[in-house]
Amino acid sequence: MASINKVILLGSVGTIEVKEKVVQISLATSSGYKKKDSDEWVNKTEWHRLIFAIPTLVDKAKNIKKGDSIYVEGSINTNSWTTKEGEKKEIKEIAVVTFMTMAKAKTPEREYNQPKTTITEQVINNNVNEDDDLPF
Repeated sequence: MASINKVILLGSVGTIEVKEKVVQISLATSSGYKKKDSDEWVNKTEWHRLIFAIPTLVDKAKNIKKGDSIYVEGSINTNSWTTKEGEKKEIKEIAVVTFMTMAKAKTPEREYNQPKTTITEQVINNNVNEDDDLPF
């Protein structure tokens, strides 16, 4: 039987630990819902441990800063060990295979307030440039 181990996350960077050959980042993802019985909104934040171990990714990951929004793809790995007291421990990590930092929009305030029209609206309102050299 075939199986897939793929994770896609988009979230905000928390802690960053840079080592020589590995970068470890905590990533927060959030989701929310509205309670049935009230208008109260409930947010839930999950923290994910990302491991950047591919050399080209390690070099690029060293430029990530706390608070950055990043998109990552990878797979889930489970690491387990036994403590000195004999207690078994386990942690889930995301082995990152590709990532991208998401740019924060820095648009002048006046552009937020201007209504945007689509091409269809422009055609309906005859606001299409008559000097267009369209072949049809």
